[in-house]
Amino acid sequence: MSPSTATITPGHLPAGATPPTAEALEAFLAAAVRACPGIGPHPICEVRWIGLDAESTLQIFDLIRMRDKTGTFTLPWIVERTGQPVPRVGALLILIDMHGRPTLLLRTREVREAVFGHVTAADTAVDGSPVRDPAVWVPLHTVYWNALLQPFGLEVSADMPFWVEAFDLLFDIDHRA
Repeated sequence: MSPSTATITPGHLPAGATPPTAEALEAFLAAAVRACPGIGPHPICEVRWIGLDAESTLQIFDLIRMRDKTGTFTLPWIVERTGQPVPRVGALLILIDMHGRPTLLLRTREVREAVFGHVTAADTAVDGSPVRDPAVWVPLHTVYWNALLQPFGLEVSADMPFWVEAFDLLFDIDHRA
């Protein structure tokens, strides 16, 4: 696979996350296509980083591998200000670790809108079990999203929209899922 046969969109990476190299992405996608021919020869992928820091990212990867975490969340306010793609069903997401290493390939299977001030257990059900309870999820995501929104002069509010993105794990470079 060469960069000309795949379209890779860099997501909005928070401060501290290292973007992956083109060579690392190419090698990762070539391995993913070999392992999962259904991906197709010309995948369109978005690169994302998930977590608070290097350690939490690896913990989240493990939750995804165990199929405990089956979704993520995106803020329209970040998408609007960064040009990041709007979440859509069928999208392929490459999750990188803090050092830019492509590790997991996910396919979005459902996207729905929610409002932060009205978060329910149904909204958080796709998150990992340690933070799935809205009583844990809301304060954690308030801190996390405030850090992401701060550079744009924004902060979490009760009327803030977000997308709930359910996904399936397609490929794991470390475990060849």
